Amino acid sequence: MDAPQIADLLEELAESLRLEISYEPIRPDEELGTRPGGFSLLKGRCLIIINPHASSKEKIRILSEGIKHSDLDRIYIRPILRELLDAIPEHKPPVSGTDDRKSDEKPIDVEG
Repeated sequence: MDAPQIADLLEELAESLRLEISYEPIRPDEELGTRPGGFSLLKGRCLIIINPHASSKEKIRILSEGIKHSDLDRIYIRPILRELLDAIPEHKPPVSGTDDRKSDEKPIDVEG
């Protein structure tokens, strides 16, 4: 399965989990640079924002990280997606101004 197909399946999964997905242009920030998107809680809504110009790999990462905020233990997820999601470390709610990623975390491999 190629990256665009995986991104589509993740988008369907996110929508089934009632995560709202919004494709919005994201202005570059002087400190953060250009960001392809991310997960946010906005007025009690779970929102995944994706830059419409993001690559399929970036969409996969953004959608996967957003989906990981949901309870995935009691639902069926296709094995290829479950494997991808299981490779992502558990996320804590974002804290303003910090990045919880560890320097030894590896990027998601969607090619293999």
